[in-house]
Amino acid sequence: MSIDHDARLQALEEMLAHRDNELQDLSDMVSQQWTRLDALEQELSRTKNRLMSLEDDVGEDPEADKKPPHW
Repeated sequence: MSIDHDARLQALEEMLAHRDNELQDLSDMVSQQWTRLDALEQELSRTKNRLMSLEDDVGEDPEADKKPPHW
């Protein structure tokens, strides 16, 4: 190969290596975000269930639907 072809090939290989590193970094970030999203969804589900449980407990009290005396 000529010198120009060798230099172009080396430049392309360097660019490809950089892009490969960038792609791996992005993949790692997406994986971390996916893990965090799963954790947040589980936390939201637990909070929702707890809120529903508290609402059920309050709903059983006959005084819960009455207006306060100052109304």
